Amino acid sequence: MLCFEAVEADSAVAECHKFNRFSHSIPLAALLNFGCDDTTQLFRVPCLEALLTQAMGGAWTCNFEQSWVRKKFAPIHTPASMYSEQGWHQDGALGVQFPREPGPALPMTELLTCWIPLDACGRNSPGLEFVREPQLGLLHYSELDDATLRQRFEPEQFWAPELESGDALVFLNSVLHRTYTQPQMKRNRLSIEYRIFPPSLSC
Repeated sequence: MLCFEAVEADSAVAECHKFNRFSHSIPLAALLNFGCDDTTQLFRVPCLEALLTQAMGGAWTCNFEQSWVRKKFAPIHTPASMYSEQGWHQDGALGVQFPREPGPALPMTELLTCWIPLDACGRNSPGLEFVREPQLGLLHYSELDDATLRQRFEPEQFWAPELESGDALVFLNSVLHRTYTQPQMKRNRLSIEYRIFPPSLSC
């Protein structure tokens, strides 16, 4: 994708487009500067719009400043510095200030995530892994390492689907997920992540 070629090659371009080198991501709105004239096309289909309305419980809006295009690397292509895979997290932690020590579950930011891979993923390129166990609140960041979660949840609760380009996953703010990478993977993956909010919520 042209946008990643540009930001990887020129630090000034990367800074201008708010390129995050750690997650290898740029805001979706930046695509408008690289020949993309409609960043809503991939998720503006009737069945998906209806699903988002049902899941949100009413009207919704997409915040394009909180929506991302991401590039994730197969192990053999991983950059030598700065880049890191996204570990276990909940998208409802967006904007939440955590205390230093764990305590009662914190309320989550109200949002949905619509995640669309632009490459087949989950087998030969990085995908997503989920914990299929409902969470009532946010887990503290100290509880999100893989070993702790493997003790907390049964093996069958972990799910890493194989997806085709253009498939869509819609998941709630509470869902635990991370980048799924395996040593045998050989190809990188691009994906788009739309963040859906109630119209009244501004992040």
